[in-house]
Amino acid sequence: MADIIPFRGLRYSELSGLSRLVAPPYDIISPQYRRELYARDPHNVVRVDFGMPEDGDSEGNNQYTRAAKNLGRWLGDGVLKREGKPALYLYEIEYETPSGEKKTMRGFICLLKLEEWDKGIVLPHEGTLKGPKADRFELLKAASASASQVFALYSDPEKKISRLLASAVRSEAGLPALPVEAIDDDGSRHRLRVVTDTETIDAVRRAMTGKKIFIADGHHRYETALAYRDYRRAEAAGQSEAGRPAAWTGEEGFNFFPVFLSNMDENGLTILPTHRLILDAGNLTLDDVLERSSRYFKIKRFPFLPENEDEARAGFLRSLAEAGKDSPHEAGRPAFGFCWDSAPCYYLLTLKDMDAVSRLHGHNRSETYCNLDVTILHSLIVENALGIDTDKISSSQPVQFEKDSERAIDRVASGEFAMCFLLNPTKVGEVKKIALAREIMPQKSTYFYPKLLTGLVIADLNQI
Repeated sequence: MADIIPFRGLRYSELSGLSRLVAPPYDIISPQYRRELYARDPHNVVRVDFGMPEDGDSEGNNQYTRAAKNLGRWLGDGVLKREGKPALYLYEIEYETPSGEKKTMRGFICLLKLEEWDKGIVLPHEGTLKGPKADRFELLKAASASASQVFALYSDPEKKISRLLASAVRSEAGLPALPVEAIDDDGSRHRLRVVTDTETIDAVRRAMTGKKIFIADGHHRYETALAYRDYRRAEAAGQSEAGRPAAWTGEEGFNFFPVFLSNMDENGLTILPTHRLILDAGNLTLDDVLERSSRYFKIKRFPFLPENEDEARAGFLRSLAEAGKDSPHEAGRPAFGFCWDSAPCYYLLTLKDMDAVSRLHGHNRSETYCNLDVTILHSLIVENALGIDTDKISSSQPVQFEKDSERAIDRVASGEFAMCFLLNPTKVGEVKKIALAREIMPQKSTYFYPKLLTGLVIADLNQI
């Protein structure tokens, strides 16, 4: 069962200027953006969570050791303060989706007892890479703290946990008069409330009993936390990996990791698609791609002249979005937008044969996996029509990624890429089914939005 506990988080003392002190997740911070965050404030959390390497760095002086020193110094100087009592942290984000819809995502931050994947308590849906895990491991070793949380989901159709937390807010049991607020660089408003009321905390813990935890964002951080736990257990016993039984109780802070938990049965979360940009067509022509795609897809054309390109593009994107809606008729079939360099036409590719991917995979995959839009695109077009090995997508140049559909089209029109394929977003229910089936989605299948802010609350794993 999922075991969650409250903790005494570290939080910034200067709440009125919080927006300049927090940062996005490290994995979406570009080198230029990191420099901007460094310049924004000398106490910006990026100096703890994603510090910059410097000339002359060594084993004893590097971005990780500097992160640990910053954390200790800020706590000593009063820049950070430790919560007086163990707490759960209610966290909500008011945001606007790229399509202009206004939404609010709610959840809470706690510590989660670390469990191996094979226990089926915490479930992944995507694979991980060695590089990010090595970086996060060095940071945990140096600082023994995490300024960010794993973004995870749970299922609660009756919304029992949400009602418990909402009740705590209304009664203001253990809550500050006003929530802590920060506004990120996208304009989203982040609010944090601190709940120390033991009855509320105990009720939430009981309500979480038996629930499965679905990782949304943070697979690398979670696997790193498992590795760090094992490292600390061996260290605590003063032994190598093959030594004596470990001298640890299982209740030390390194057996836990901070998570943000949100109910997947509420409507606050958004999953954005990640479109595929193809760098080089090789020897293929536009007619080649269309002919090969027509084996599996019905092709609808949206031709345009320079004077009506905007209108054609809008209709093309509208048709793609309509195809992504749940529907028993053809409008609900998997479909992809396709653009070719310099071609005065957009193409909507709608799947004709729903069993095509299952036949290619030899029925070794679940129906949910075979029906994922990204699986269909990779199997029938990227691999079958274009001849690109999708196993190389995560680290190779043939395929790159873009979240914004308009920008993806413009990057093809500019000649930067030969073509692009636009997708509809993966659905939350599909993530759940894939995770329960113990399958891993293709690379870049999901982009969960909004992103959590780093630095609202920091978990010191030495003093929970």
